[in-house]
Amino acid sequence: MLQAAITRMAGNAFLAKGWSITLTTATLGLTVKDGGPAFALIGLVPVALFACIDTYYLALEKGFRNLFTIAAAAYNAGEPPSFVMNPGEVDGDKFGKAIQSPSVWGVHGPLAVSLLLAWLWVIFRQLPH
Repeated sequence: MLQAAITRMAGNAFLAKGWSITLTTATLGLTVKDGGPAFALIGLVPVALFACIDTYYLALEKGFRNLFTIAAAAYNAGEPPSFVMNPGEVDGDKFGKAIQSPSVWGVHGPLAVSLLLAWLWVIFRQLPH
């Protein structure tokens, strides 16, 4: 049961990354093709939202992995494992630790930087030469 929850959380985080990449790519295309610099800045909103969703699921996944470690230790000690499926609340501390993970900022950080670079490129392209 715990492994299924861990897999589900990892899958949800993967989907958040995929949607973030898809929307960023579409926003970059609109920004460069015929949009103004505002398109790039608007594109930062979904990147930030999907980064938060990704971070939340990573924090939950870590909570379930901790429960799995506890259950495995009990099993190895010959004790009956607990079937508790509550990974605990995702508070600011857990969220802060999860957002520092390279799996979060390693994906969403470059997406945000690419949108900011596109914003700068459009602004400088519109300046009179």
